[in-house]
Amino acid sequence: MQPIFLPLLLAAAADAQILDVRATDLEGVVRLLGTGDGLRPVALVFLDAQCPISNRYGPRLNELHGVAREAEVELYGVLSDPTLTPAAAREYRDDYELDFPILFDSAGDLAARLSPTHVPEAFVVDKRDALVYRGRIDDRFEALGKLRPRVDSHDLLDAIEAVAEGRPPAHARTEPVGCLFEAWGDGGTPADVTYTRHVAPILNANCIDCHRPGDIGPFPLETYEDARRRARMIAQVARDRRMPPWHAEHGFGHFRDERALGERQIAVLQAWAEAGAPQGDAEAKLPPPPPRDSRWRLGEPDLLVEMPEPFEVPAQGDDIYRYFVIPSALTENKTVAAVDFRPGDPSVVHHCIAYRDPDGWARKMAAKDPQPGFDKFGDYTRGTNIDRKLLLECEQIAGWAPGAQPYVLPPDAGMWLPAGGDFVLEVHYHLSGKRTSDRSALALYFADEPVERYVEGLVIGTEQIDIPAGESHYRRHVWMNVPADVDLIDVSPHMHYLGKEVEAVATLPDGTREPLIRINDWDFRWQGTYFFREPVRLPKGTRLDVRFRFDNSAENPFNPSSPPVRVKEGWRTTDEMCLFYLTVVPDDTGEAEGLYRAMFASFMRPADG
Repeated sequence: MQPIFLPLLLAAAADAQILDVRATDLEGVVRLLGTGDGLRPVALVFLDAQCPISNRYGPRLNELHGVAREAEVELYGVLSDPTLTPAAAREYRDDYELDFPILFDSAGDLAARLSPTHVPEAFVVDKRDALVYRGRIDDRFEALGKLRPRVDSHDLLDAIEAVAEGRPPAHARTEPVGCLFEAWGDGGTPADVTYTRHVAPILNANCIDCHRPGDIGPFPLETYEDARRRARMIAQVARDRRMPPWHAEHGFGHFRDERALGERQIAVLQAWAEAGAPQGDAEAKLPPPPPRDSRWRLGEPDLLVEMPEPFEVPAQGDDIYRYFVIPSALTENKTVAAVDFRPGDPSVVHHCIAYRDPDGWARKMAAKDPQPGFDKFGDYTRGTNIDRKLLLECEQIAGWAPGAQPYVLPPDAGMWLPAGGDFVLEVHYHLSGKRTSDRSALALYFADEPVERYVEGLVIGTEQIDIPAGESHYRRHVWMNVPADVDLIDVSPHMHYLGKEVEAVATLPDGTREPLIRINDWDFRWQGTYFFREPVRLPKGTRLDVRFRFDNSAENPFNPSSPPVRVKEGWRTTDEMCLFYLTVVPDDTGEAEGLYRAMFASFMRPADG
């Protein structure tokens, strides 16, 4: 009989915190669980190289991996034994001819999240990140490994088929049969933490995507020597949750690619730094992540939109907002499925916004400037409202800020891109103290098949900003009524150095409140686009409310003025902004005009605090 406390236990574990976890397999490949190739359910089976029952399930798990792949469910084995070296783990996999991916849980992070009691033990997580099944693979074994005369149930198979079909499995929990899971004992860190065995897999999965030569990280973390030199810094920024950079509050909206280390991983990094950053057996390490085939994260683009020539960036002075004009090479209309951006020099490119200019006004502006492109603050721009020109007459294609991932649209949606016109790259340079040059580029990827719907980019906000010196709780509230049925696919709040908090909530016509995003520790240096795991349905009549807080006091460590000074709305980093970008997919493409009218109305009304 199932104990009565088990349903309560499962309810408490409803948020499994498995989706978006980055884990390294035995080939060194970084797996983004459940979200690496579209949103998918995940099945994890904890294994042990020393457990005979675990080993005897190898052929069955090979079969189930094939079933899961056909059902678009990700199935992984997990090795969490802290005494097992990467080399021994690979030998175990090869000896038992396991042909499904096996995650090397070097810090016991996955074990800490799911708390297995036995090996083998299976866990199935649905697309909501809810734990819907835990227990045995099937019932072919009795206690102590005695084989039953026949198999009466297919528990893991049923759970895989159930989540693929969007229904609950026949059993939410069964009793696993196997060896006791004792790999991590009382939950502490292993006695001898080394780079090779414990730390490298954490860094490879979570850090080197940015911290490699030529990328936005200020130093590489690809080798032991790279990491050893900065062991204490790595431990500190991980403990303070400054790295990996992720500022949206967990659970207030559900996003793709939530970069957050588990508590066990943070403890391992701390223990390693305190132990003097030992290397361990260099020959027994996992392979490094495979190098990219292209400098672009999504592969070679269908269309490269690159600055025509390098722009010389001085060592010091005011921030620079520069607009670079690139004639479109398109001779026919296209549908964009994905976008990526690559700064020429990440040390000075603070952010970029890409537009399409249909009538050539930007080209005329650039012709007046002797340098590449044109400057937002140049003398020849006086009397020209560039902001409104971009907003009203140009089409925004994409935005980028440090830490942003490639922009990949849902499979049934695309961005309409007409032939002709010019592309305009608005690049904000924040000077670094070193003279350099930049030649940034945008990569566009086109849809292979026709799409059903097209996206619309919106922004709501206010220019009514006037923050007194010393004011630590200056608030702005903006809102918008949604005049059509839409799916919301991403949001991007925007403030400058005085920004402190932002919260956005959708109130549906029936009164239901849908949390969208909350950031309690705004950091101007790390802004990006937050993609929802699944589009958020906003029926016609939904109201979007966004509340911002600014801190212009001396206690704000990011305040650019000491002592604080009065700050008003503007584009320089010492000014402030209050904007909330969002991308929607309307059910009816004819509703775009109404959406834009509602957007403009948000700027016209008073922004109360």
